Amino acid sequence: MPLKTLLPFDMICMGLSVFGLSIFLTRWMMRMGIHDHPVKRSSHTTPTPRSGGVAIALSFAGGILFLLARQYLSYISLTRLITLGGAIGVTCFFSLKDDIKGLSFLQKFIVQALTGCAIVMVGLSISEIPLPYFGVVPLKALGGVLSVFWIIFFMNVFNFMDGLNGLASGVSIIASLFCTIISFLFMEQSMFYLSLTLFFATLGFFIFNFPRGKIFMGDVGSQFLGLIWSIMLFIPTQELSPISIYTIPLLFFSFIYDVSITVGRRIWNKESFWLAHRTHLFQLLNRLGYSHKQVTCLHLCMAMLQGMGAIWMQYLEPTHQIFMFIPYFVLMVGYHAWIFRALKKRILPYRKKRKKKK
Repeated sequence: MPLKTLLPFDMICMGLSVFGLSIFLTRWMMRMGIHDHPVKRSSHTTPTPRSGGVAIALSFAGGILFLLARQYLSYISLTRLITLGGAIGVTCFFSLKDDIKGLSFLQKFIVQALTGCAIVMVGLSISEIPLPYFGVVPLKALGGVLSVFWIIFFMNVFNFMDGLNGLASGVSIIASLFCTIISFLFMEQSMFYLSLTLFFATLGFFIFNFPRGKIFMGDVGSQFLGLIWSIMLFIPTQELSPISIYTIPLLFFSFIYDVSITVGRRIWNKESFWLAHRTHLFQLLNRLGYSHKQVTCLHLCMAMLQGMGAIWMQYLEPTHQIFMFIPYFVLMVGYHAWIFRALKKRILPYRKKRKKKK
């Protein structure tokens, strides 16, 4: 859909309002008394306020209401708006309940699955996918199944990767920035408004979360961000946009790789992958002695590289765009190997000392 330019005055008003509201709500959540108490698997050592994601979600909602009032989103049907708003609201409600009282993995999975089904039912799904040698492949009914799987998967990707100060929120901010640039360059209206609003909503929280970790986003934040970004994958195919369907996966490729390889390893070792643990690559790097700030900054640099690749990818033939993942896959394999070599150097001498004592 052609991009109706957001007027400079409206852009300034929306951006400053969303950013200010996010700061206000984050400070408010810091006084709400919802704390994350450290346990053995935690990366922090003192009780810390959590559920800062409420600030991201509510300030984002405020920005969307502003855009609706100014008729920038008037082309979206009322049925779709109500369904999307309801699905996001239900997700945030149960995620906040999880932060306060805790929910089982099955309960969270059911909420995610129902949310995914509701979104697909209003027509938001993957309809086709470009592949080398096969051309643009129509997915038909399979598209709906893959779309629900994608929503569940990506919501959990964000949940698993929200483990260090500024990691998930910082990468989301960078992805929002590049997504805004890409959608502006290719005149994609929905993606432009969503990513721009999400940028300001997340930035207001980020300044409290990084580098000192005064508040965590909690499940309500990670689930909300995962859901919004998973929905953005569907926009190009829905609006016949030239933007690549691979844009969102590339912007978050470091997250997808880390979660996929860790879950795969835990399944191979017959471990319960859904239980909290400290064996993701970013957690292992932290346990090797690198600080929260260092690990997060490394991932922010990766996000910048992924963003630049996402811009470049838009100019490739659709059936060749998937090849853009190859250099990033090689980079992540090198990152993976570096961490495990460092672990072996640390663990092997320790094991030898234990054998000598015995």
